[in-house]
Amino acid sequence: MKKARYTLILALVFILLITGVASYMNHRAIEISAEGCKEVGGKVNLEKDLLAINWRFSCEK
Repeated sequence: MKKARYTLILALVFILLITGVASYMNHRAIEISAEGCKEVGGKVNLEKDLLAINWRFSCEK
């Protein structure tokens, strides 16, 4: 029983870690894209969810 509990906790930690890393990397990609858009004089059009897992970005001039 302890082995199953340990495996479950380890799996949950792994899932949280992967979700956190993906969220961070997506936030960074959004920031870089927005900065690039502003540098060329564009207007940022951004839609994203809480963790930035699903997002849509466009740069309109």
